[in-house]
Amino acid sequence: MLLITKLVKMHIGLIKYLNVELRKKRTPKELVYFLWAIIKRYFQVNLQEFKNLFRVFDPEYNKQKKEFEKQQDIKKDLQRALRILQYVDSKMAKSGKSRQERRRFWRQFYKDGQIRNETFKDLEKEIG
Repeated sequence: MLLITKLVKMHIGLIKYLNVELRKKRTPKELVYFLWAIIKRYFQVNLQEFKNLFRVFDPEYNKQKKEFEKQQDIKKDLQRALRILQYVDSKMAKSGKSRQERRRFWRQFYKDGQIRNETFKDLEKEIG
């Protein structure tokens, strides 16, 4: 069903585009090149859509896609966590903490779960 709606929308868009573009004045040579480019792109898009359709039924492709999406989610979570840690460090630097004090904080942050919880609660208060 999704493929059909995509194909219908693609054809409606193509007709609208051709209606606008064909009204522009062109030499016969330019018109042939234009139509050739449109036909070439049309078949490329259709071929890609049918490839995507057949991939949906391939269990190996679905397995790989789920694994890839899982890795992307993990990557996004790690990037968010890194941004939070960088924010905390830059905030400490702006508040006038020396490098040694920041180092001590990060060691304690790593070792002591209570400090981590307090830091996260402070961040939640700032956000909210």
